[in-house]
Amino acid sequence: MLLAAALLAPVGLALAMPQSAQAIDDGTLGIRPQLESDFFHIVLAPGAAIDATAIVSNYTDAAVTLLNYAVDGQSTPQGAFALAAQADTRAGVGAWVALDAEEITVPANSDLAVPFRLTVPVGTTPGDYAGGLIIQSPPVQGETTTGNGDAALRLDVIQRQGVRIYLTVDGTASATLAHGDLSWERSGDSITFALPITNTGNTILFPVTELSIDSAIGVNDSLSFNTPESILPGATLTLRAVLTELPLIQAGTARATLQSDAGAETVSTSLVYLPWWIIAVAVLVPLLLAFASWRTTRFIRRARQAIAQVARAEQGA
Repeated sequence: MLLAAALLAPVGLALAMPQSAQAIDDGTLGIRPQLESDFFHIVLAPGAAIDATAIVSNYTDAAVTLLNYAVDGQSTPQGAFALAAQADTRAGVGAWVALDAEEITVPANSDLAVPFRLTVPVGTTPGDYAGGLIIQSPPVQGETTTGNGDAALRLDVIQRQGVRIYLTVDGTASATLAHGDLSWERSGDSITFALPITNTGNTILFPVTELSIDSAIGVNDSLSFNTPESILPGATLTLRAVLTELPLIQAGTARATLQSDAGAETVSTSLVYLPWWIIAVAVLVPLLLAFASWRTTRFIRRARQAIAQVARAEQGA
């Protein structure tokens, strides 16, 4: 669902805040494949085309006119699947789908068949692609609220839903997953581990990552990173895991095991930390001991010099 914010003032200003389309039926409007239960799953060779049909449902008591367009799919930084905004550049499925019309009108309490053709350009690289069909309602004007000053704010609601299209272009599949360094950051009573990953192959991957902590001093534990819904070819995201209930001192190694259809890999990093006051004591104590030793040595040297002077004075008397 989209929210459009209109600022009502002597000079009007409209602000749009796009969000990803929901590929679900919300009970008012819905879109689904005609022949599948959830999403479109299509396999084509480069240069081939297919005709398919989506069903748009209107559960309200009035006819509704909707925008109808195709977009590309994308992986969010958190690992969720999302359908791109209408204004985003279309380079894959969103550009390869042809619709009969940009607007459709669905009668009250009815379903409407929406045909489309998906054509894969000649020379397209083999692999998995994702996109979707979007239905978008006209803006519904919200209430106007007035704040301090002359300006007023109005939130207009735009309903936007979509159905996913998963396309596999025939050819050699390459499942490869690259990763960066495993890092960690302590904040208060918890540590957050981060592992960036990139799908460098041409297939959709579903990685699962576990973390183990082996320590000579401190905690020995295992935990799971957040599991992404998927990671599309070319996408990059960061997996995270949080360790709570930290010991006072930690000295060990953290190891992340990353598993997917691309295989299994392990990446590790040292996990060592001390409270600041222990570090301060560890630095100050040797300094204080060195200072005390210097003062003692100096005192003894001066005492010896004084005794020698007294002895010489007595001998000369």
